[in-house]
Amino acid sequence: MTPSKGFIDPTWVKALVISTTNPPNRNSTFALITIDGIGSDSSLNYLSYAKAVAMGFSVPIENCIFSGSHSHSGPGAISPETLWVVAPAVDVLVPKAQEFLATAIAKAMIQAQTSMAPAKMDLGMGWLVNVTVNRRANKSPYVNRNSIDPHLGVMRVEDTRGNVLATVWNYAVHGVCYGPENLYFSGDIMGKACSYIEQSLGGVAFFINGDAGDIDPAPGMCNNKPDLVGSRIMADAVLNVSKSLKPSSTVSILPYSQQIPFGWTNLNYTLARFNNCTSGGALDVCTICRVLNCEANVHMPASWLEDNPRFTAVRFDVNGKSTVLVTMPGEPLLELGWLVRNDTERLGFNQTFLCGYSNSHMGYFAPPREYVIGGYESQLTFWGIDTAYMIQNGSRTVAE
Repeated sequence: MTPSKGFIDPTWVKALVISTTNPPNRNSTFALITIDGIGSDSSLNYLSYAKAVAMGFSVPIENCIFSGSHSHSGPGAISPETLWVVAPAVDVLVPKAQEFLATAIAKAMIQAQTSMAPAKMDLGMGWLVNVTVNRRANKSPYVNRNSIDPHLGVMRVEDTRGNVLATVWNYAVHGVCYGPENLYFSGDIMGKACSYIEQSLGGVAFFINGDAGDIDPAPGMCNNKPDLVGSRIMADAVLNVSKSLKPSSTVSILPYSQQIPFGWTNLNYTLARFNNCTSGGALDVCTICRVLNCEANVHMPASWLEDNPRFTAVRFDVNGKSTVLVTMPGEPLLELGWLVRNDTERLGFNQTFLCGYSNSHMGYFAPPREYVIGGYESQLTFWGIDTAYMIQNGSRTVAE
């Protein structure tokens, strides 16, 4: 366990509450809670929500999305789940740290609710390339460095005079500009972009990560620390989309949420997937195991990681466009993101915000062909070769 040495830039918990009725009711209200952290831990979310309710928060938890930015320089020691404890990006649970962060999140939720005022909004979609790369390009034959998700979703919320209250933006990128040796807090590349957006537009900027499981910042994007090159480029792209939007007070909001049980894990261990070993080895074990199909299936209970995740979808209808925000409880690889986008398009949505790292963090979600190839992302795909399809089904179920 290693303590932080301070901060490079502030890390934030933020909350936004939107309702189409006054007072809010469960069928017309949505709350977004974001944290500059590695992911969204369900135990922390439930603790934060209970504290907020005790303070007077009234939005049903089914209407809330708790989303982690996936900064690798955010707070750790906040989860009792064994996966979080052993993962290199977090640490052993420190109850005081968890309690402190939960209280901060609850206060942000209350502040958002009590600050509600008449507003108008719009949502749009842009396209951003040359900022990210696919980090599996040297391992997988199915992707190259340019295999990224270029979708840049933007929500603009204004007051009745046109002043920006909130900017929500959705893009796929790993927060790894500061490497594993860094012991200073930072919102990383997306956190700095939020600061630039707030300086330019005013209001509060909220980041929701997408299908970033295999997506890193491109070379050069992490240069010029702490004023990261990629942060400015992403912020400028968000501003361009925001300026094209036409906020309206005529908005329909429809949230839907469902917990979907996954059961115990089915972590399939093979030498091919974990050691890239298909021939040779001591006593020719790799060749033997390839022929005999040696494998070990590891079944871990809920004490290791969440196995009953909450999937949430929120539909917005404004200016003749239908947009859905749909959650995925961990790190979806690019291919899974496209599968979900194809599903929502078939369901009739014009725009889709993929909310990865939201409501829970259940590891990586490698689609079958990436799962077979192996690598870090495959090894941390905990429910076996069909994990991505299970996630796809959960997202589709709540979006329908």
